[in-house]
Amino acid sequence: MAQRKRVFIARVRTLERLAASIEDALAYLSWEECMGPGTRVFVKPNLTWRTHIPGVTVRPEFLEALTAVLVSRGAVVYIGESDGGYHGFVAEQAFEGHGLYRIAAKYGARLVNLSTVPSEEVTVKVGNRTLRLRLPTLLLRDVDVFITVPVPKVHAMTGVSLAFKNQWGCLPDPMRLRQHHQFAEAIIGINKALRPKLALFDAEYILNKNGPLIGEPMRKGLLIAARDLGAGSLVCCLIMGIDPWSIKHHRLAAREGMFPMNMSEVELNTQVSQFCTERCSLQHTLVNRLALLAFNSRFLTTLLYDSWLADLAHRALYTLRRNRLLAGLFYGNLGPPPIEGSRTPKQRRSLADRLPPA
Repeated sequence: MAQRKRVFIARVRTLERLAASIEDALAYLSWEECMGPGTRVFVKPNLTWRTHIPGVTVRPEFLEALTAVLVSRGAVVYIGESDGGYHGFVAEQAFEGHGLYRIAAKYGARLVNLSTVPSEEVTVKVGNRTLRLRLPTLLLRDVDVFITVPVPKVHAMTGVSLAFKNQWGCLPDPMRLRQHHQFAEAIIGINKALRPKLALFDAEYILNKNGPLIGEPMRKGLLIAARDLGAGSLVCCLIMGIDPWSIKHHRLAAREGMFPMNMSEVELNTQVSQFCTERCSLQHTLVNRLALLAFNSRFLTTLLYDSWLADLAHRALYTLRRNRLLAGLFYGNLGPPPIEGSRTPKQRRSLADRLPPA
């Protein structure tokens, strides 16, 4: 009989208990089997925006507590993210906005902008397709343990953003939306190539109604941790009230042996039912519905995001959405997301003079 995949769930009522809860989670997951003194650990937080937004990005306090625990066990810690998609922001802004320069200096961690370090092309087979993906060399060759730190949320394009989806930000190219038409295959390919060893979900808030940047944060006060990304994602789906098989990349992960078929394959430290108190629901806005057409079409992605027409369309959209009535029409009562992207980078030129070194 195959060994059941362990998932840890704890309600963390105070920040003072956060580091202790992370230590409890790692102990339950037998962290010492994959980590020891000198282990090079890469932490991939969900930094979807340049500053912390509850339910959207990982809390700075969570990242500090995790870094402190890893460093206390002798790990060499890297924390990294790539530039925001569609050149919406650069990773250094997210580092600054989440207090990571201070955290790195305090604990001796190293910050990495995955969009600026060397990368290489890898070939990964997913189902009957062979994908070529460009990924940072650091993650492929110079890291012993990869820890993903997602924020559980519904997602207007992919259904949910959980343990697998968080690695989308490991693609160094800010124009990674060019891969959206094959998202399910690409995200499973990325996880196959990078082989994350641990998933720690910062579930203080779960984003409901929309996502990844706008939505309604539901306070849960939870830490969820797993050695198996599929098992952790399955438990998160139960807590969120989401059918895990409604998510295309979950179905593909199951076919690749990366997602448990049911909870009989999962071992928990406590009963999950006590945390299943509210159901999430995905509510698409008008803009979401239009974007979904492009998300699933290579041609429409190019037309609407990667052409001269895209430049005109986005300039018009960014102007129109500043009107309250039009913003309500396009984005509903959740309002427009804070991000405004473009095909070309606009922010990096002067950034190096204004932020601490990574």
